[in-house]
Amino acid sequence: MGPAASPAGRTWLRAVALAGRGRFAAARSLTSAIADGPFASGARCLEASMLRQSGRHRAASGPDGAALALAMSEQPKSSLTVASCVDAAVGLAADALGTGRYALARRLLERADEFLAAPADRASVLVGGGPSGSEPWWTVPGPSAPGLGVGRAGGVLGRPRGGADAVAGLLAADPGLGRPRHHAKTLLIAGSAAMVVGDSDRSRALVAEAYCVAAESGLNPLQWAGAKLMEVLSADGQGEAFVRDAVAVEAKWIRDGAELAR
Repeated sequence: MGPAASPAGRTWLRAVALAGRGRFAAARSLTSAIADGPFASGARCLEASMLRQSGRHRAASGPDGAALALAMSEQPKSSLTVASCVDAAVGLAADALGTGRYALARRLLERADEFLAAPADRASVLVGGGPSGSEPWWTVPGPSAPGLGVGRAGGVLGRPRGGADAVAGLLAADPGLGRPRHHAKTLLIAGSAAMVVGDSDRSRALVAEAYCVAAESGLNPLQWAGAKLMEVLSADGQGEAFVRDAVAVEAKWIRDGAELAR
């Protein structure tokens, strides 16, 4: 039996699915039960992500820091613990970015790259890890997986000239419609990067596609983010529908446990 098939692993996966649909209260009720073991770090990262999606970046740094400490304390260093270290470091970078601390965000992304370069005892994770003997998700080779959260993000952290390269890199790593949440998030980040470099037409197209994918898949947090971005990107007089949609999604989101920053 691999880690993801353990009780804590199954609980964490259910929490991830709930959080992706904006059901934060239900997700938190599950992550709170994961206090130790290999998924404790992931549970704290998920809690931080929910805070960050609610606009509470400073508060998110607490569970992200706890996640990093838990992951670094795990022995031996398996590919799962390396992935947890990367996840926590990138989360802390996002927390810093959300509060305008660009230099700190870059340093944390560099730290994430260092974690990716560190060796791991892959055998301790791969035994029974994936379905039908395949490798579990956290053993995806570094060059493809971290492009979304680590290397590419650095291109837009206060450096607009890097945004064009970031857009191309993000789209190259896009998992596609088979993974709608990651697909929508990739398109949103790529659209934001395009907006940074002044390519408004491409930004609008990418964000509009992300918005549609999120809405069709019931991914409330990403639909809300897409609506807010489309409100900004739409021509005069065309953003009102997105304003109304964002308000409606926000109301449902709050009912499901989000505590939005004001």
